[in-house]
Amino acid sequence: MRKTQYHQALNFLSQFNSRSMNRKNGFHHQIMWDLLELFSINLDQFKFIQITGSCGKGSTAHLISSILTYHEYNHGLFTGPHLTRYEERFSCNGQLITNEEFASIVIEIEEKLKFYHLEHEVGHMHVMIVIALLFFQRKRVELVVFENGVGGKADPSNVIDPIIAVLTEITMDHAHLLGSTIEDIIIDKSCIIKHSTKYVICGMNNVQARNYLLKIEAHDESNYLFMNRDYVYLIKHSDESGSIFHFKGEHFRLEDQRITLIGNHQVQNASNALAVIDALMYLGYNFNIETIQFALKHVQIACRMEIVEKNGVKFLFDGAHNILELKTLKENIHSLKLTISDIILSISSNKDIAKMLGSIDFKEAIYHITPHPFHERNLSQKEINNSIEAFENINYLYEPDLLKIIHNIYDQSNSGKVVLVTGSLYLVGYVKDFINNSTKKGT
Repeated sequence: MRKTQYHQALNFLSQFNSRSMNRKNGFHHQIMWDLLELFSINLDQFKFIQITGSCGKGSTAHLISSILTYHEYNHGLFTGPHLTRYEERFSCNGQLITNEEFASIVIEIEEKLKFYHLEHEVGHMHVMIVIALLFFQRKRVELVVFENGVGGKADPSNVIDPIIAVLTEITMDHAHLLGSTIEDIIIDKSCIIKHSTKYVICGMNNVQARNYLLKIEAHDESNYLFMNRDYVYLIKHSDESGSIFHFKGEHFRLEDQRITLIGNHQVQNASNALAVIDALMYLGYNFNIETIQFALKHVQIACRMEIVEKNGVKFLFDGAHNILELKTLKENIHSLKLTISDIILSISSNKDIAKMLGSIDFKEAIYHITPHPFHERNLSQKEINNSIEAFENINYLYEPDLLKIIHNIYDQSNSGKVVLVTGSLYLVGYVKDFINNSTKKGT
C-alpha cells in the first residue's frame, strides 16, 4: 500500500471533523441502516458487548479485550477517540489494524459513498462504525467489544443489538445532546439495552442512574448485574505502580489482584470488565482464573493516569474530559501525593470551562491553556479569560502554540517538576507523541 493511498484515506476522513450530525427523529440511525445495507454488513453475524457511560468505558473495553485475547477468543475491539492515529480505534485479538488494511477500507468507503444520495448527512461516527465492522467482517470476527461514542440513543451505534450491555459510571456530560439531568442521560444511554440483550452490567455509583436501572430491571427479561450488589470489589493498596484489589462475582473471586493502571477508578473499571466475564460464563464461554489474573496484570492503556519521565520532567497524562473525570483525577493525584507544578489543559467548546477548572484546581500550579486540537471545538481566548476571572489567584497563560508551552516547561528548573496534561485525549496524545519523539532526537 503506497503512502499516497494512506494520505488519501486521511484526507477523506478530515472532512468529517467539521460535520454535525442530524439526530432529529432518529435520522442518524436511518443513515446508519442505509450504510449497513450499502456495505453489505449484516449485524446478525456479530455478537456485541456494547459499552456506554460517561467515564471509564474505554478502559473497560480494553480490559475485557485483554482477557479475551489471553484466552485466545477471536474478537474485535472498537474504541474512540484515538490519541494520534485512527488505527488505534480498531483491533482484532490485541493487534491494531495495519496502515494497509485501514487505508484499503477507507478508500472503499470513499468510493461507495459517492453513489449514496445522502452522503452529506454521513457523520464522523457513522464512518468509524463502518470501518470497524468491515474490518471485523474481513477478519471473520464474531465477538465484538464495542465502545459507544456519545450516549446510547444519541449514538449511531444504537442499531446494534448487544448480547451484553455495559453501563459504566454516569455523570453530567454532553448535556447539549443527552439532556440536562442525570435521568435524561441515563435514559439515553440505557437505550443500548434491547429485547435480545442477555445481561446488563450496571457499573456505576451514581444513585439516580442506579435507581432508574433498578426500575427497568423490575420489568425487563434481561439479567442485571449491579456493582456492589451482584459483584463487589475491595481496594487493598494503590500507588504509582497501580492497585491491588479483591473481586467477587458469581462464578469466581480474585484475591490480591494487581493491575498496573493507576487510580482507584481503574479498579472500578476492572471490576466492571470482570462482571462482563462473569456474564460470558453464564452464556457458555470458558475462562481460566490464572489466565484472567495474568491478563489483568499486564493490561496497559496509554494516557489514562500514565506517568512518563522525560528530560528530568515527570509528565502525568490523563484524557479526563468531564467534571467527574477531572475530580477523580484530582483525588487520585492527592492520594499519590504528587505535587503538580504545571498543567497543560485544553477544553472543548461544548464544556463549561469554569466548572472544568474548578474540578482540577491546584493552587500552586501554572495553567498553560491551549486551544483544542480540533479547531471546530475551540474556545476563544476571550471566553477563556472571562471564565478564569471567577477564580482568585489562578496563575495561567493562554498559549496557542503547544510546542512553545512544552519548550518553556523544559527551560524552567526541572527539579521535582510534575506536569499534568489533561482535558482531551487528542491533546494528551499529541503532547506525549511530541515528547517521545523530541527526546529520541535529543531536542
